[in-house]
Amino acid sequence: MPTLAYRHPETGEIVDLSIDRDGLAHSVHGELACIDCHRRSYRRYPHPDRPAPGDLDCIGCHEDDDRNLSRGWVDIDAEFKRSVHAVSDSPKAAGFSCHSCHDPHRFRPAAVGEPIAQIVRNHNGVCLSCHGSLSAASSTSHRWLPNRDAHWGSVRCVDCHTPAADFANHEVLPAEKSEKNCVSCHSADPQLLARLYRFQSEEDIARHGLFAKAVFNEAYVVGMSKSPALDRLSLAIMGLMVLLLAAHGLGRYLARRANRMA
Repeated sequence: MPTLAYRHPETGEIVDLSIDRDGLAHSVHGELACIDCHRRSYRRYPHPDRPAPGDLDCIGCHEDDDRNLSRGWVDIDAEFKRSVHAVSDSPKAAGFSCHSCHDPHRFRPAAVGEPIAQIVRNHNGVCLSCHGSLSAASSTSHRWLPNRDAHWGSVRCVDCHTPAADFANHEVLPAEKSEKNCVSCHSADPQLLARLYRFQSEEDIARHGLFAKAVFNEAYVVGMSKSPALDRLSLAIMGLMVLLLAAHGLGRYLARRANRMA
C-alpha cells in the first residue's frame, strides 16, 4: 500500500511504512509474506518503534540452510563479526547489521551468467551508498591506485577490501589492511580470477572453448587472462617480423652497394 504510514506519537511526523511492490516482488524474499519476518516484535498493538534485537536477524531465519552445505550462513555471520563494520568503535558503525547493506525488501544475489559489469556496479553501489565521498574527483583516497576509475568500473570493492580466503567477502578490512599488491590480481594465478570471475571463466570455456576464453573473455585483466599458446604464437610472429625487416634492410643495402660498384 503506497499510503501505509503512521504519525509518530512523540514527533508528530508521518513515518512512511510503504514498500516498493515491484522491488519486493523481484527480490529474493518476494515470495514471503510480511508476517514471515515481522511477527515476533509486532504481535501486540501499538507496535514498538523498532524490533527487538535478533528478531530480524538474517541468521535467525537462515541458520537451518546450513544443514546440507559445507559452508554457508554461519560462515557469513562469522566473517561479518570480524568485519571492520562490526568491530569498529566509530559512532558511524553503531547498530551496523546485515540490513545496513542489504535491503531485505529489494535484495537479489548475483546470478551465474549475469554480466560482470552489472555485478560490479550493483556491489559497488552498496559500498558507495555510504562511502560516496571516496568517488569524488577531489578525493585523495586510492590515489596509489593506477587508473582508479577504471578499476572501480571493473572490480568490486570487496575484492580488495576482504581477505582472499573469505567465503562470501563479508570480513571487510580497514584500509591499512586491504590489498595493495598489484600482483595479487595481475598474475597468471590471481585471487581476482578465483573470486569474481571464476564462474564466468568456466562458463566461457564450456560454451566457447579455451581460445574464446583467452581472447574474448569478459573477465580480461592485464597480466591475468593469459594463454601460453597465444603468447608463443605472438612471439613467433614478432620474431618473423623482425627477420623480415632485417632481410628487407639487408637487401636494400646490398642492392645500393651493387649499384655503386656498377
